[in-house]
Amino acid sequence: MGKKVLLLVLVLAGSSLIFGSDSFCAIDKELDKEVIQNLKKFRSQYHSTCLNCSDDSCALKAWPSEKSGDAAVCKILFCSPSHVSRVFKMPEGAKKGKSLITFDYFINEKGKVKGVDIVKVKGSMNERQAYKYITSFVKKTSFEPLVIEGKKYQISNLNGQVIAEVGTPGDINKYQANDQGIWRN
Repeated sequence: MGKKVLLLVLVLAGSSLIFGSDSFCAIDKELDKEVIQNLKKFRSQYHSTCLNCSDDSCALKAWPSEKSGDAAVCKILFCSPSHVSRVFKMPEGAKKGKSLITFDYFINEKGKVKGVDIVKVKGSMNERQAYKYITSFVKKTSFEPLVIEGKKYQISNLNGQVIAEVGTPGDINKYQANDQGIWRN
């Protein structure tokens, strides 16, 4: 049974929950219900492989690019949401178009995203709008709390990246210059 679920996790890493070798956790891709059911078991087996823990905080270990599969499994186990809210408030004054938002954050011991810090924004939003977008998006998004040997931990030093779209698909295409791609700044 354990091998079947680990295989399922590996298959998910290669399909819709692809993380690749980049250092970003996907906050907008919800875990499959079957994976969530077995998450505690696999977290307890792989926490020392995937995480560096001290005091009340853990951080994902860095992986070389040739071990991107291991990194992807760790990201699925420790920084993938169990519930993604699809309801959020669009920031005031946001222009129609796409924005690539890169940010830092941590997951507290209750499984909620905290400490959002916008690192970079490319596209139609400014930093303030990007911050409002991300904090509204993660407000109802939740993660399974990290519990190791009965003790709760926060997961720190996480990096996220999302593509935010303002407007309908027709609006977005209309307001994006053809020769500039989707990133204007």
